[in-house]
Amino acid sequence: MKQITLYLVSLLFWTAAYANRGPVPTPAPAGSAATASKAVAKVGAVRFQFKNVVSDQQDSILVIFDRYDHTGAGVVYQLFATDAEHGITIPAIPAGKYYVTIECRGVHRDHMETLVTIKSKKSEKVQLKLRESEVFSKDNVVIPAYHPSFADMTILKSGK
Repeated sequence: MKQITLYLVSLLFWTAAYANRGPVPTPAPAGSAATASKAVAKVGAVRFQFKNVVSDQQDSILVIFDRYDHTGAGVVYQLFATDAEHGITIPAIPAGKYYVTIECRGVHRDHMETLVTIKSKKSEKVQLKLRESEVFSKDNVVIPAYHPSFADMTILKSGK
């Protein structure tokens, strides 16, 4: 038993003596210009412009960005409101290629998926066409007249 314990302890010391610490990241000084410029250089923006909008009413838009190379999901997962020009602008997106899922949650109930490439220090513009839709108004509801025919009804026997 003493030999096994001595063997394990010597193996532990030998491993500790030859172990490498590995790469250790050196933190940049807080507020340094190098850190800020690298962060700014690798981001871009995208503007989604919607066509075929029904009214001047703002819609809520759910936007989900998933990385094209499957290394990260949900970079931007947020609800946005369209502006006066019927579009949304999303700033500060990391540069790269993305699958974008867009869901309209207001008057329009569209679901679109597209591929967008964000370049650093650039602003992309994506034109999206919405399907036809109309605003609900209780004054415009038409209920069709229904006239039942009692001759077409079937009578089932009740079991006694």
